[in-house]
Amino acid sequence: MTEGPTPSAADSSDESSDEFKFRVVLLGEAAVGKTSLIRRFTENSFDEEYKQTIGTTFASKDVSVTDDEGHTRQVRLIVWDMGGQTTYRELRRQFMKGSSGAIIAYDVSRPETFMAMNNWFESFRETCPNAAVVIAANKVDLLDSRIVPVEPGLMLRDWFQADYYETSAKTGAAVTDVFDKLAKLVLRQVRAEKKSSEM
Repeated sequence: MTEGPTPSAADSSDESSDEFKFRVVLLGEAAVGKTSLIRRFTENSFDEEYKQTIGTTFASKDVSVTDDEGHTRQVRLIVWDMGGQTTYRELRRQFMKGSSGAIIAYDVSRPETFMAMNNWFESFRETCPNAAVVIAANKVDLLDSRIVPVEPGLMLRDWFQADYYETSAKTGAAVTDVFDKLAKLVLRQVRAEKKSSEM
């Protein structure tokens, strides 16, 4: 993963290629596993040791997405990992601008991270009112420590009108599904906006 000073540093794109490139953000309280989710997705690895994200970092990966017409498109997700600490609030707001989507994560073993989900959602919606959102209920491998059951997560899904996944960065469960779904949602939205503008 790469530390970056500005969003534009990761967003340069080669328009001659047929790739679709989208900047997305991963949001949630500190230590819910945001960095681990990105690392599992981009590197298929997991680090047991917690390392606090200082400010923001980013990583990217190409995903094959089948669009609504049945065509396979190469989508490059440039995923920004936002430090969850309150000291980064204004920095996060700057980095959210122009994002095509967000994954908002909580830790099923820490109810306070679930309770903070609405704040993260509202903060993202203020900056990116039409962008796609996917919810990740993370650390489901902690069976003995789980406190937040499935049902509240499904309530969030309905409330946010967002897709919901139970993930584990440690085992890899549903991690690829989360990012693949987000890639499909942002591709669909951008193509719909393009068609609308051409009408």
